[in-house]
Amino acid sequence: MGMMNNCWYIMKREIEQTKDDDAPHMLFRHPCEPGTGDGGWMKPSVENQVASAKQEAGAPTKQFTREEIEKHNTEKDCWLVVDQKVYDCTSVLAWHPGGKAAILGHAGKVHAETSDELASIHDGFAYQKLKESNAEAAAKEKASSKTEGKDIVLQKHRWVHVKLLDRKALSEDTRSYTFGLPDNVKDLELGTCQHIQLGFHLKDKMLIRSYTKPLLPDPAKASKDDPASKPSFSSEIQSMQDGAGTFELVIKTYFPDSRQPGGAMSNILDCMPVGEEIEIRGPTGEIVYNGNGSFTIEDKEMHFKKISLILGGSGITPGYALIARALLGAGEDVEVRVVDANKSEKDILLREELDHFVAESKGRLKVTHVLSHPSDEWKGLKGHVNADIIKKSLFPPEEGSVTFLCGHPAMIQKGALPALREWGDLKMSTFSDFKSDDETAGQRAWMRSFEGDLAKP
Repeated sequence: MGMMNNCWYIMKREIEQTKDDDAPHMLFRHPCEPGTGDGGWMKPSVENQVASAKQEAGAPTKQFTREEIEKHNTEKDCWLVVDQKVYDCTSVLAWHPGGKAAILGHAGKVHAETSDELASIHDGFAYQKLKESNAEAAAKEKASSKTEGKDIVLQKHRWVHVKLLDRKALSEDTRSYTFGLPDNVKDLELGTCQHIQLGFHLKDKMLIRSYTKPLLPDPAKASKDDPASKPSFSSEIQSMQDGAGTFELVIKTYFPDSRQPGGAMSNILDCMPVGEEIEIRGPTGEIVYNGNGSFTIEDKEMHFKKISLILGGSGITPGYALIARALLGAGEDVEVRVVDANKSEKDILLREELDHFVAESKGRLKVTHVLSHPSDEWKGLKGHVNADIIKKSLFPPEEGSVTFLCGHPAMIQKGALPALREWGDLKMSTFSDFKSDDETAGQRAWMRSFEGDLAKP
C-alpha cells in the first residue's frame, strides 16, 4: 500500500513550545519525516519522551492475572488493558464523548484490540486521562473504604451519586435543595466550614463547583455529656443535624441577562428534575470548626473565643455554617461578629435565618449589613467594607480573637485586608482559595488571624 493509504498514516496533534516561542502552538506530525525519517510521531519528541519517562517512573508495579482482570467487566467496575498496563476506567464511563458502550466492549478483556482502537481514535489528551486512572490505586482505595466501614459517603478523589429529592424556592433567586445519600447511608460526615464539590457532566467536560453545608454532628454519635441539642433551637437543630440520610444546600441562582451569561451550576440545579442524580465528592477546605472555640486550620489545632467574619455575597454560606454550629452546639460560649456585604437588600442571603439567630443568641451574635447599591428605604450602612466599618463592627486584634474572610477578591484585597493590617500586627496569615459556587461570584475563602491567636485553652 502506498504512502498515506494505510492504517499507519495518521496525522497526530502535539502541543509544542520552545524557548524562542512566546506561546505554545499546535504541531501536526506525520508518522515519519521524508528522507531520513528521523522525525514524526512514531519517534516521540524529546519533550514527550521526558514526560513519558517521568510518568513511567511513578507508575504502579503491581501485576494482575488474567483471571483477576476479567472480573472487572461491568459498568460499576470497569478495567481496561492498554499497552500492557491496567487502568480502572469506571469514572470515565459517565463523561466519555463516545458513550460508555465503546469502553464496556473492552472491559475486563486482555487483548491487543483495546490498544489498537485507542491509538486509532484518540489523541494525547485521552492518553493523559488514561494515565490518571490506575487500577492499583483504585484497588487500594476500594479496600480501604471497606475497612473504614460502609457508612462513609464522602471521598476526596471519588465521585458519588446523590439524588435530588426536593427543591424549594426561598426567594426569587435562591433555592433550597435536598439530596438523598446513596445505599441507605445516614451520615454525610462533613466538618463544619468544610465544602463538598458538586459535579455535573457536560458534553466535553465536567462542571465542578464547591458548596458549604451548615451541619451539626449526628446526635446518635454524640456523647451523653455533650448532647447536640438545645430546647430553644430544636427546629433548627433537626434540620441541620447529620444522620438523616439527606443533606440540604442553599444556593443562589445567577440567572443570565444582557450583561452576563449567569452561573452554570446554579442554573443547572434550578432546572434539574426532581429524582435526577448529580455527583459529589469531598470534603475540601483547610478550615474546620470542631465546636467550643476549637478549630483545625491546615492540620493545626487552634482555639478562639471571639470570632469575626467579613463576608460578601454568597460568601455568607461558609460563614453561616460556622455561625449555626457556634450558636446551636451544646456548651458553646464563643462570640461572633459579622460584617455582611452585598449590593442590595434582595442580595442578602439567609437574612431571616441570621435575624433569628441574632434574636435568640443573647448577645453572642451581632450582624452588620453593608450595601453598596441600597434603595432609598435602606436604614443600614451604605458603601463598601472599609476600616471604619470593620473597627466599629468586629472584635479588636487581641489574644483569642480571629477574623475569617470570604467573598469577592476585590472586597478582600482592596477593603478588608488593608484595614486589618492597619488595625493590628498580624502574626500569621493563611489564604485558601476554592472554586466559587458560580463563576460570577469569584474566588473565596480567606482566613486572617491576629497576634496571639495560636494560644490554646
